[in-house]
Amino acid sequence: METLNWVIRNARILGVDGELFGDAWIKAGRWAAIGKVPDQAIGFEYDAKGAFLLPGLIDTHGHFRDMGFSAKGTFYTESRAAVAGGVTTVFDMPNTPPPTTTLERWEAKMHLVAPQSWANYALYFGATEDNLSEIHRLNSRRVPGVKVFLAASTGELLVTDEAYVRRLLRESSIRLVFHSEKEALIQAAQQQWANADWEQVPDLHTRCRPPEACIESTRWLLSESVHASVPIHLLHITTEGEIHLLRKRPSHVSAETCPVYLQWTAEDFRSYRHLLKCNPALKYPADREALWKGLLEGVLEVIGTDHAPHRWEEKQLSYNHAPSGVPAHGYLLPWLWTLGKARGLPLNFWVEKMVYAPVRLWNIQERGPIQEGNWADAVLFSVEDKTKVPEPQAPGHYSRVAWHPLAGSALEGKVQAVWVNGYLNFHEGRFYGSPSGQAVVFG
Repeated sequence: METLNWVIRNARILGVDGELFGDAWIKAGRWAAIGKVPDQAIGFEYDAKGAFLLPGLIDTHGHFRDMGFSAKGTFYTESRAAVAGGVTTVFDMPNTPPPTTTLERWEAKMHLVAPQSWANYALYFGATEDNLSEIHRLNSRRVPGVKVFLAASTGELLVTDEAYVRRLLRESSIRLVFHSEKEALIQAAQQQWANADWEQVPDLHTRCRPPEACIESTRWLLSESVHASVPIHLLHITTEGEIHLLRKRPSHVSAETCPVYLQWTAEDFRSYRHLLKCNPALKYPADREALWKGLLEGVLEVIGTDHAPHRWEEKQLSYNHAPSGVPAHGYLLPWLWTLGKARGLPLNFWVEKMVYAPVRLWNIQERGPIQEGNWADAVLFSVEDKTKVPEPQAPGHYSRVAWHPLAGSALEGKVQAVWVNGYLNFHEGRFYGSPSGQAVVFG
């Protein structure tokens, strides 16, 4: 299945102008005709049998673990998991050892990723409190943004000097993306709850990384954002308070939330324990409802997965030793469809949040919508079928860590096939060919 030419018949095509039933032609890896295919079209024929053909999802927030966390995952394993769940483009974060904080390290990581990524890829750069000169060297057509950790999380990146953050806002030549929590409030909360036990306090992680840490950090960032020289993106929003603040944000500020926060709350720690430990922490039911409202209103434009695999045995450790992070890939599109279906949302809602909005915000070139001339990144999705998530450590997982918090669930819908740059790389649960991802280009 190494061909770049396909004629996809009898598909419910989700295009920029709505749904269209018809055929699509992929020629030399790009969309050549949509709706009606010319008689002279040449390519391997695929009968969609009425399934939805939609653009491949774009995940603007992932942790694929290369270079120094290969025991948890590599770009090869985690990009496969992404593709299996309907994702054809991923932006990867810089907080792996060694952190991607110099141009030379960024180039080395790009060289490592290029031959092994099944999905298209872009690599964020990491901010430190002394690498502004390196940030000035970055090419905005190749780098999606500079990640600024305002609170400690996985890895060693951390920027708490407010004067330096102000410099970044005023002097950066490239988009800034923020992990927005106030480190001082987290440190105070952790001291307050230092002697607490997870068994007696199931929502201990939320108490140690409280809502106020997110709200106050985001409040400060928004007040300073009026002086920013570049667009700003706020990652993994979790609280009702932040949704209220974001309703009054400047136009150059965007924000996202993640599936884990739409599915679970701090009340679920009692059942899932460390498996749902992530940063920022899960919050409470009112916060989850506010996130849904923010998505519907457009206050949150984007869904980023924050896919962050950790080994199963690590997640069984005590609270202070279990790492933070939750795998999201492998079953993403069925997961989103299941969540949305329960709230009466159409499939196109998720296409907006994970295709059209990222393309607009990042000005992604020649990708995204199913339209003539774009690269053919596409997913064939059956809403009638179901997807079973395997039990932890059982065969059938796509991520290297071989577990997912949805284990045992029967999700609505099934990813039948995925094309990346015109290659049919995934079909009926199996991978074909070799990694065909390309580096993303920005306008």
